[in-house]
Amino acid sequence: MKKNLRYLIIMLAVLVVLGGGAAALLLTQPQEETEEVSSASSAVMEPVIDRESSEVSSIQVKNSKADFQLLPLEQETTTSSEEESSSSSVTSVQFTIDGYQGFDLDTAQITGAANTVTAINASKNLGEQEDLEQFGLTGDSATEVTVKYTDGTSDTFTVGNEAGESAGRYILKDGVVYISSSFSGALLGTPLDFIKTDIYTVANRVEETVDSEGSSSQTTLNDVLYHMELSGTHLDKPIVIDYDESKVSSYLIKEPVIAESGTNQFTEIITALKSLSASSVAAVGRTQENLEKYGLAEPYTKVVFNMNGEDHTLAVSDTNDEGNRYLIADDDDVIYVVAADTVASWAEAELMDLRMSYVWLPNIDSVSAVTLTVEGDMTYRFEATRVVNEEKSTEDQTKYDLTITNADGNSVDYENYQDLYQAALSMAVLSTDEATYDQGTPTLEITYEYFDGSGPDVITYCAVEGQDERCAALLNGGYSGLVRRSEVNNLIENLKAVYNNEAIS
Repeated sequence: MKKNLRYLIIMLAVLVVLGGGAAALLLTQPQEETEEVSSASSAVMEPVIDRESSEVSSIQVKNSKADFQLLPLEQETTTSSEEESSSSSVTSVQFTIDGYQGFDLDTAQITGAANTVTAINASKNLGEQEDLEQFGLTGDSATEVTVKYTDGTSDTFTVGNEAGESAGRYILKDGVVYISSSFSGALLGTPLDFIKTDIYTVANRVEETVDSEGSSSQTTLNDVLYHMELSGTHLDKPIVIDYDESKVSSYLIKEPVIAESGTNQFTEIITALKSLSASSVAAVGRTQENLEKYGLAEPYTKVVFNMNGEDHTLAVSDTNDEGNRYLIADDDDVIYVVAADTVASWAEAELMDLRMSYVWLPNIDSVSAVTLTVEGDMTYRFEATRVVNEEKSTEDQTKYDLTITNADGNSVDYENYQDLYQAALSMAVLSTDEATYDQGTPTLEITYEYFDGSGPDVITYCAVEGQDERCAALLNGGYSGLVRRSEVNNLIENLKAVYNNEAIS
């Protein structure tokens, strides 16, 4: 710098002699040139490795987490429209991971990572360094990469920590430390990072229609969960639910009780099962050792289901220390990590979450007769006839006016019958705990018959051994749960009054 300053002073003295105009011209120009040179030099990148991906025969990656090899797939030669005119072509090379070809790998991500090791440019050359540890170029922080080429040559370099003074990582090549942002951080992990985490998506139900002019259109229909079985260590007994369009909710729990489903949580389950993605991959190989290691030998919850005609099986572990779960799907040989909230609707589901709160909810307009039998011998029967109410009916929904008579042929006001009918429906199920009950002589039996001619439904309330305040509710002979005996008694007490066309007290 001092030499330059002395030289500049001498030049100024000469320029004074030559004239002020020339001096001004020469004084301004060198500064601009210096800035341009400085700018140009800052943009210069030093090549560390400069090869073509088509020359690569293998890429070996070794770090503290894994030791794996990238291999080129069969090369495909493509020619662009511009290249066709000059009869030139470009060879596109894709890469895979040796030993993992059978998994659903993200080939684009692997190829992108592989391409970075053949064209490494450095923004800084730090020269030879004695203390490589400070750069993460030794020990557990270091990743060693060996690139072998088809001509028999190779390149080996080490990748360390992120650089503190500029963007990129420290790279050691032939004893020299560089800073480069060219290298892909994806290669610092394991092969599991390259396995796709989109597990499945159930196809939509669609309906094809053709109009009068012959034009076809496609409509997306609601998803249907035709069958679902839940089991696992967190459930006492498996839960089985089937699609049944004859029911109000369209879903019927068949085990371990008989009840309608279709609650809000059940709707959430359908949404959650429609598609599933994992956050990462924990392991590959569904070995007994791995299943035990990740809590899947005896899953916390297992679900087997058919949605829109597709069959799937999922199983999850209990939550781990990070609040996630491990998951296996269908015949996939991968153990995934999923966020607990993405599977909570079915993984944590209990029977009471899935069933409707009441024993049975037949629509009053669909019922042609109701027979209530008390203690096996006292019977009260109500028969209904219906007429379409033209004023209240619409194209989408038909409304009826009901006329009610008792077994003696006497009229019963619709309002009185409706109150009794509502009382029969509104007995809430308190629990689905197992109970011992006497089915031989039920406390109350209610039989619903239907206008459409379908088979009757029978609700039976039985005394429970050791629980005087409870009755066991049975739906068509299948246990449905426990209800309050007081509600059953209140219904029985009002039967005679309504039968005689008196209002419920």
